[in-house]
Amino acid sequence: MSDERLSLLLALADDELIIGHRMSEWTGWVPYVEEDLAFSSIAQDEMAHARALYEIASPMAGRDVDALALGRRPEEYRNAVICERPNRDYAFTLARHYLYDSADHVRLDSLRDSSWKELANLIEIIELEERYHREHAQTWFERLAAGPVDARSRIAAAFAATIGEAMAIFEPLPGEDTLLADGTMPRSNADLLGVWLEHLGRRLEAAGLERVMESGNEEPVGEMVPTSSGAMEAGDDAAHTLRVPGLQRRDGRWMHVGEFEGAGGRFGRHSPDFAPLWDEMTGLYRAHPGTTW
Repeated sequence: MSDERLSLLLALADDELIIGHRMSEWTGWVPYVEEDLAFSSIAQDEMAHARALYEIASPMAGRDVDALALGRRPEEYRNAVICERPNRDYAFTLARHYLYDSADHVRLDSLRDSSWKELANLIEIIELEERYHREHAQTWFERLAAGPVDARSRIAAAFAATIGEAMAIFEPLPGEDTLLADGTMPRSNADLLGVWLEHLGRRLEAAGLERVMESGNEEPVGEMVPTSSGAMEAGDDAAHTLRVPGLQRRDGRWMHVGEFEGAGGRFGRHSPDFAPLWDEMTGLYRAHPGTTW
C-alpha cells in the first residue's frame, strides 16, 4: 500500500513544488507591484504545501524532505506537465493559474473524505490558503474576460493553449485502483475530471469563452522522456505518449469522451521544458550536499 500512497503524495507535492517554482519566477517582473506581492505569496504557499506533503511521504520513501524535493532525478518527479511549462506571457500564466487552482480544488475537496486521516487532516489546512489562490485567479479571469478586446483575446488564446494539458492533472495514478478500493482516494481521477470540466464549462460559457473548450481534444502531453542521465530525448514509442480524453458538449454539459492513453507526468514522462527547470531548481542542492531547503 505504501507505494500507491507514495505515488499520490508525490503527484500532489510535485505539482505544488513545480508550479510554485514557476510562479516565483514572476517576482520583479509582473505588471503591477500588487501582483508581484501576490504571486510571490502564492508561490511561497505552494512550496510550503509541497513541504508538508513531503513530510508525510518521507518515511515511505526513505528520504528526508530536502532529498524528496531536490534530490531526485528528473524521471522521479510526478508533476503534471502543465506545471513545468515556462511562463510565456502574463495571460498564459493567469490561464494556467486559473486552470490549475480550480482543478486542484476539485481533487483536494475529494481528499477531505479520504480514509487516510493524516492526509485528510493536512488537506483541511492546505485548503485554508488555497481558497485565496482561487479567489485571486477568479478575479483576474473575470477582469480579463470582461475587458477590452485585446485582453479578452489574449486570455482566450491562453486558455485554448492550456486546457488540453490541464486535463492531464487528472491522469490516472499508478496503483489508483488500490487507492480507490481502500478509500484513500474517495473518487477516481476520471470522475474528478468530469466534475472539473462541468465547473470549467459553466464558467467559460458565462464569460462567452466556451469556444476555447474545443482546443482540449486529443492533445498529446509530455512528448519527451528522461534518460538515466537526466537528459531529455524524444520517446521512440509513440504509444506511451500521454493523450488526454476528448471533449464534447452533451445535454448542456461539457464532458470528457474516451480515456487517457499512454503515460505522462504521473509516470515521470516530462516535456523538454523540465530538464532546465530541474537543473536550476536542484543546482544548489546537488552542488552542496547536505544543504537544507
